[in-house]
Amino acid sequence: MNASLFRRSMRSAPPPGDLTRNDRFAELLVVALAVAALILGLSLRQQSANQTWRYENREAGVEASYPAGWLVDERGDYVVRIRDPYARPFKTQYQIRIIPAGGQTSIRNVLDGLTLQRSTDLAAYRVFSVDEVPVGGAMLTQMSFAFVDADPNPFIQRLPVVVRGMDVVIRDGDRAIVVTYMAAEDVFEENRAAFERFLASLRY
Repeated sequence: MNASLFRRSMRSAPPPGDLTRNDRFAELLVVALAVAALILGLSLRQQSANQTWRYENREAGVEASYPAGWLVDERGDYVVRIRDPYARPFKTQYQIRIIPAGGQTSIRNVLDGLTLQRSTDLAAYRVFSVDEVPVGGAMLTQMSFAFVDADPNPFIQRLPVVVRGMDVVIRDGDRAIVVTYMAAEDVFEENRAAFERFLASLRY
């Protein structure tokens, strides 16, 4: 390129730092697409959080709707345990268990039995309160508790987690249906509304 051609090309090029109309349009398009992707992601997350699957156990005579994608376990001393697979380090969970409560067995007897068992199985287990609460137009007994969850595997290094829990006891003839919610202390209140929806969906 000779000197005259070089000078002409420099005159026609935009000064450094000066954006052309196409450059500005491209920048705005990138920002708009990023905002749209963010809104879409939040929308899909909200829809996913509100989706439920149905659990049914005909032998126990119970069914309820739980958050979609949660894991169902029926192999313990409960009818079912339903856990959030993504919760860390403690998996937020719901449990349903059925305890015989015929004759003179009171709701308080049922809760005392749970407390005795948990005091043996769970570290630093403490009961905070036992109250009568309105649930779905009925007065039910609710017990609030907490314990410390530590991984028993010595090769996994993580700090113990304070877990809060809540039992709601429903008297159904000669049995007590105990519906339990447990979550790490820092997310307990945040996830409580979802548990209340699970409880409201319970049929027996």
